[in-house]
Order: sequence, then structure tokens, then C-alpha cells
Amino acid sequence: MLSDKVNRALNVRTDTPSMKAALDALSNLQVSNDHNALKNKVAGSTNISTGGVIDAKSVRAAIEQDALRRALEFQTELQKLASDATVLRQRVDNVAKVADLVAKKVDSQIITVNTDSTTINNVEGNTSANISSWEQERNLASQLASAQKSYIEATKRQTAVNAFLDKFDLGEYEARLLDQYNFEEFIDGYNSSMDGSGDSSSPWNHPSLALNIIHNPSSMENATSFLNALERITVIRAELTKTFGSGGGTDTIMDSSFDYNNTSLDSGSIMMLDDGSEGGQSLGSHSALRMMEQLASRQERAHERLYQFLQFFLGIGSAAPSTNNTLMVPTSSTDTGRSVSASEVAASYGALGRFHDGDDMDEAFNHPIIRRALYVLRHSPSHHVHALELISSGRRTEVTRRFLLALTSGYGGMAPLEMKAHDPVAYVGDMLAFAFRAFRVEGELVKTLFSWNDSENNNDQEEVGDGEEKQFDIVDDDEEKEDDMPMNVAEMLAQSMGGLSRPLRTRVSQVVSSLASQGGDGSTTTDTNMSGHRSGEDEDETSSSLNRLVSIFSVCGLLRFYSSAVHNATDKLYQQTGGVSGQGSVDNPFYSTCDECLTEASDSYVASLRAFGAMLVTNSSTLAESEAQLANRAIVRVSEERSASPGFAEDLATSSDEEDVISKQLSLSFLVGTIIDAAMPHLKTLDDSAALKSALSVAMKCGLKSSEAIKWGDVIQEKEKDLIDTFVDTEAIEVLHVCGLEGLRAAVQHMNGVYVEGMTMSSHPGLSQSDVEGAMKKFYSSLFSPPIPTFEDTIKDPELRKIARSKTAERVVVVYQELYEAMTSERGGYSDLAFLGHDPDQVKTLLSL
Repeated sequence: MLSDKVNRALNVRTDTPSMKAALDALSNLQVSNDHNALKNKVAGSTNISTGGVIDAKSVRAAIEQDALRRALEFQTELQKLASDATVLRQRVDNVAKVADLVAKKVDSQIITVNTDSTTINNVEGNTSANISSWEQERNLASQLASAQKSYIEATKRQTAVNAFLDKFDLGEYEARLLDQYNFEEFIDGYNSSMDGSGDSSSPWNHPSLALNIIHNPSSMENATSFLNALERITVIRAELTKTFGSGGGTDTIMDSSFDYNNTSLDSGSIMMLDDGSEGGQSLGSHSALRMMEQLASRQERAHERLYQFLQFFLGIGSAAPSTNNTLMVPTSSTDTGRSVSASEVAASYGALGRFHDGDDMDEAFNHPIIRRALYVLRHSPSHHVHALELISSGRRTEVTRRFLLALTSGYGGMAPLEMKAHDPVAYVGDMLAFAFRAFRVEGELVKTLFSWNDSENNNDQEEVGDGEEKQFDIVDDDEEKEDDMPMNVAEMLAQSMGGLSRPLRTRVSQVVSSLASQGGDGSTTTDTNMSGHRSGEDEDETSSSLNRLVSIFSVCGLLRFYSSAVHNATDKLYQQTGGVSGQGSVDNPFYSTCDECLTEASDSYVASLRAFGAMLVTNSSTLAESEAQLANRAIVRVSEERSASPGFAEDLATSSDEEDVISKQLSLSFLVGTIIDAAMPHLKTLDDSAALKSALSVAMKCGLKSSEAIKWGDVIQEKEKDLIDTFVDTEAIEVLHVCGLEGLRAAVQHMNGVYVEGMTMSSHPGLSQSDVEGAMKKFYSSLFSPPIPTFEDTIKDPELRKIARSKTAERVVVVYQELYEAMTSERGGYSDLAFLGHDPDQVKTLLSL
């Protein structure tokens, strides 16, 4: 029992409301005797703690007292609430009575007439006076009712006008920005404010000042508001067109003197609809057409200033640095009106114009104002098309400039790529790596330019509401239906990479052509320190040819890798921007360059591989290596290079039928088939077959299909059997000479050639009784130490050596069996066969290895 009490005490939780209340009461408990408590109660004073002992009964009393206190407090508050509700009910009743009285007064007639006949008869002239006051009051009531109705109609009209102006009119600040704002805060040192002088005071007309651009000014609020106003004016024009038509007609009025401070409409331009519809308020068509013309003119001027700002900020078009103080070649038929002074001033800054370096230029294209400006400029197709053309042309020039700098003098801290021209593989790899980095940079830049959306707009400008967002979406949909995007991501990326592709293709083609040539001195390449090649290789024609072959294969791997990488990157980028998979890489010049160079390099590799196979005999004669060993070197080198190259990974997907052809040309199956087929006619020793088998083993480890390996392994094995049979025949004759049976076999063959009926072996020369006995005696004595050759000098494989020794012993047994059967037959003619001490089975047992 004590244990249960202890466990219950230990399991008591102190965080419950009841336990907290009990502990609170205990902390305030004051123990006193009954006498002091009674005395304090009479005196009206508080208890004074005497420091007595707290027991369970005191605790229970304290808890009950605290509960009683809380119940009394709750009762008091409830009574207050009921009293307040009663007072509130009385006040509501009073208000209802007053409202009822007011309603009765409102419903009663304004004028009351006393119809008492006595009053009329007693007072002369009262009737006429009452009637006259009745008419006056009725007229007054009618006028008041008409005024009330007019007031209500005027209020509705004012509400309609305000709603129309909110929807179709620009604010004073927006109109001021659209008329005069010129991105002045982006010019360093420009402090003049908008003075209403118009475009004539544009800072962009002063190139020396306009090229000092601040990338991130302290405040870009005006620029953002200007772009928001341009978006809004597009929405207004679209809504006006939907409401009042396209604006064509003879009564269209162009008010060029429209003042932004007088944007309110005159009262005559608002008129009531005659159809009687409720709230039917509309702007007159004449004023609507005038508004559309004014908005169009204002929007056109704002787009022109925005287009000019883009040129100077990005250093394109009229702000692009000229070459040799001459104007750049126009990029399109609309590229007119370039400022010569601007180009000359930009050229004085250097090849990059106002930019300090390439990174500074790339950051300018990623500026949020520029991205938003291009997004807004889409509402002016002519400016948008030309701006995109200028941007792509400028990026094409910059990418080409960077590539040529990287080739000759180095770029971005790298050594010049031409320094590695002696190493074809490293040279081509570095060029392709630089070009691919430029491709990815351009891809991200183009995606950034096209990636502006309304969510980013809302993040920058919280005041743009949901209604305007929907209106923007409607305008975008209409414009996409009428006029699609002038240049998409793939087209701009293709234009940017077009300048780099030509010098890249020229240099890769030169490398491939030099590697494919079969120069006698091998001067087209270096045999040492080449990527993927063994060091210490002799500088002879064979090594040079093999090195060139492996180098071409390495170049093919690099081209295949980067071709696949460009294809995948372009597809991904095109899908992210709403394009169709596979369409973006079709017309990309960088991808076309890699693909064309890959086709050329693969064809050169096939030609070089076949030439190497045809030259096996010639190359073998100049070296201490057989044709099979040379074939082994070629297969092993190319297989190892394929295994190390990223261009032959299994996850590289083919993009066309032409790629499938190239894959077959660069496959290990084609390599093994070409080289082994060329080496098989010159297979003379079993060591050569072992070399080919070793090459097959290496090729299998590097990815050769097992079916191909089995096929060529069977071919080599058949050739091995033929070689072993030749070796065994030669060695068997030598063994027969040593053991004495060769003379008997030759005599029997001669006898078979001149055999006539009745001839016996004993009567034939060389087969007499004494000749046979001597030969058999010599043979039997050799059985104690059979003269079977070990083939250690001719056959390195122990299994093949064992097979050759067994076949040699079998040939000896076969010859002995033939002689034994002939001697014991009727043709033998021997009187005594005691010299035949062993039968063929015994000899076979004695010669078994």
C-alpha cells in the first residue's frame, strides 16, 4: 500500500490547471488558530500568519475557499452583464419609437387643408388664401422632387465619369513621365530637372555626357513608374478600342496641343444613353477617338525615348563603338540614323565602349530595368524588332572578339589557346570548352532578357492591382495573336554564336586535316606529351601514324561530347522559354559547327584506320613487331582512349540518323573488325594470335559487345588451330626421324605408290626383316624418353603447348599403328613378328602426356 501511494505521488502532474490553483492557494495560505481568526474577523482586519503547521485539512479548506471566491467573482460579473443588457434593451426600444415617429412624419402630407365649413364661412377670403398656399407648396414640393432627382442623376453621372477616368485616363504624374522623362538619373553628373522643355533637351543628344552611365543609380523609382505608365497606356488603348472601335473615321481629331495638366473631360463629352439602361453612362465617340489619338502619340514618343535609352545603356546601335572611326554596318534595313559622334565617342573608350570589361557588359544585360524595358517595348513592334536585332548583333561582335582574344592573347586570365597548337587534342578541347562556356553565358543572358513576367513586376511595384494584371495578360494575348515575337530565344542565341562558329570551324578543320595526312616525317604532330598517348614512343612513321589515328579519335570524342551538350542545353533552354523540344538546336551555328566537324573528323578517322590496316605489312617490316602486334597496339590505344573520353558515355543520346552513322564509324566493333580483318592474313605464329586475343580482351573491358568479341574470338581460334596443325606436322616428322619410324613410313608410302598384286612388304627395299627390326628396336628404346618437343620457343601459351605436344604424340602413334597393321597383315610377308614388342594401344599409353 505504501508503495502504491509513493507511485501515485511520483506520477502527480503539477502543470494541470487544478494543481496550479492549489499550489497558488498554498503559497498564500496563512495558518492561525481559531481564536486569532475570530478576533481578526471581529476587528475587520486581515489574518496574521503565526507560522503554524500546514496539514491536509488546511490545504482542502484553502482550495474550497479559493473556489468559492472565484464563484462569487463570476456571479458578480454575470449580474453586471445582465444589468447592461437590460439598459441596452431599453435604449433600443427608445430608438425604435423615435424611428417610428420619424417614419410617420415623413409619410404624412406636407400641406394640410382645414375643410371645416364653419371656418370657411366665418372668415372671408380664407378659402382663396388656402388654395393659393396649397398651389405654392405643391410647386415647391415638385421643385424639390425634381432637384432631388437631378441630384441623384448627377451623382450617378459623376460616378460614371470618375470610373471612366480611372479606367481610361492617365494621372498627372504618369502623363508628366510619359511626356518628359528621359532616364536622367542613369547619367553621371546630370542634375537638371524636368522643366517641360520636351525632347529637345534630351541628355542622350550629348554623347560625351550620355556615355557616362551609372549602372545602379540611387533611385530608380521614376524609371519604374515610367515603365508602369507605358504598360497602363497600352491597356487603356486596348480597352478604348474594344469599347469604341478601332478609331478609323472622318471625324477623328488629332489634338497635338493636349496638355497633361488638363486631363479632365468637358461636360459636353459625356452624354446619356437613350436605351434607358440603369447606370448607362458612356464617353462620346468623338472624345474617345481624340483620346486614342493623343494616347497613341504619347506612347510613340515614350517608346522612342525608351529605345534610345536602351541603345546607350547597352552600348548598341548608335552608342556602339565604331571601327576605325567609321560607322558600323547596319544590321537591318531599319537601322538608320546612327549618330556618328556617338560612335566616335564610344570608340574613344575602347573596343568595349563605355564598359570596363566583359563582366560589366554582361551585368548591364541582366539589369532589371533593361529586362522590364524590353518587355514593355514589345508593344512597339518596330522598336522591339530593331532592339533585339541590335542586341544580338552586339553580342555576336562581343563573343567573336572574346574568342579571338582567347586564341591570340588570352582572355580572363587564361593563356593564349594558340600556345597549345602543337598538341591537337588539347588545342581542340580548349577551343571547344571556351566556345561552350560562351554558349552557356549567352544562353543565360538571352533567357534572362526573355524571362520578365508580371510576378516580377508586382514584386517591384506593389501598387499594380489584380485588375491591371489581368488587363496586361489580355493585351499580351492579343498582341501575340496579331504579331508573334520578332526573335525568339533560339534565334537570338544563334545570332550571338554565329560570329564564333566560323573561326572555330576553320581551326578544327585544319587540325583534323593535318592529323589525317600521312606525312613521312610525322611533323604534323608531336609523339610525346600528347593527351591520351604513351610517353617515350619512338619517332618513326608507325608511331606517328598511330598517334595521329588516336588523336583524330580523341578529337571525335570531344566533338561528339560538345555536340550533345549543346543540343541538350539548347533544348532545355528552348523548353523553359515556351519553345518546342529539338527546334532550338537545328539552326544554331555552334551546334552545326560541332556536328559538321564531327562528320569530317569521323570520316578522317575511318580513312586513317583503314590506311593503318593496309600499312601493317609495311610498318611491320620497319619494326621488330609483327602485324598482329601492331594491330594489338592500335586496338588497345583507341579502346583506352574511348574509355577515357567523355564523348562516348552511354548517356549521350543520338539526335539524328547521321549521328547513328557516326556512332557506328566510331564504335569499337568497327575498330576491331577493320584491324583484325587486316591482320588475319598475316597471322604466322601463335604469339600473333595471342596478341589479337589480348586486344580483344582490352576492347571488351572498354565496351566492346560480347557478341562481337565472341565472333572475332572464334575467327582467331580457327586460325590458331591451323597454325597448331602446321607446327605439329613439322615437329611430328622430326620426331619420327629421331625415333627411327620416318624411314619405314617413307618406304611404305613408296611401296603404296608401286604396289602390284602379290607384292609383300618384306620384299620391298627398306622394309626387309633386318631394316624393320632395327627401326623398331630404336623406336622402342626411345619410348623410355620420348623425343616430343616442348614448343617453349614457338608457343608461349602453356595450354597451347600442351595441345601441340599431345597432337605430336598422336601423330607418332598413328604412324606406328599404320606400320603395325601393315606388318601384321597378309601384305607383310614377315616370317617372324617378334620384333613387334608393343601393340598400338601400349605405345599410345607410353606416349601419353
